[in-house]
Amino acid sequence: MEAFKKKLETTRAEADAALTRAETAERDLAAVKAEVAAKEEAALELQDKITRLEGELEVAENGDSDSKAKVRELELKAEELERRARALEQDNNALEAKVSEMEEKHIKVQEDLRGIMDMDV
Repeated sequence: MEAFKKKLETTRAEADAALTRAETAERDLAAVKAEVAAKEEAALELQDKITRLEGELEVAENGDSDSKAKVRELELKAEELERRARALEQDNNALEAKVSEMEEKHIKVQEDLRGIMDMDV
């Protein structure tokens, strides 16, 4: 009977030790599950951030190409306006030369007229 009691005590001690290990393992498992849940939540947050940043990048790239197109359009308009300004300047120079020529002719005609008038008198 003594051997039986000793065996029973040993079995109880082993059961208590196993129960303690099981409780420790359950606590560790709960901690690991909590850590996994936290990391999954962090991963989801990062995935959402990636999606949002990809969208922002796409908008920025589209905005950049729109800006480049607008800049090109403005450059073309500026070139056209510069050509028109040069053409107007040339026209102005030609008209100024013509005005000068006409003024010279006017002065000559006035002088001729004075000469004729002076002859008549």
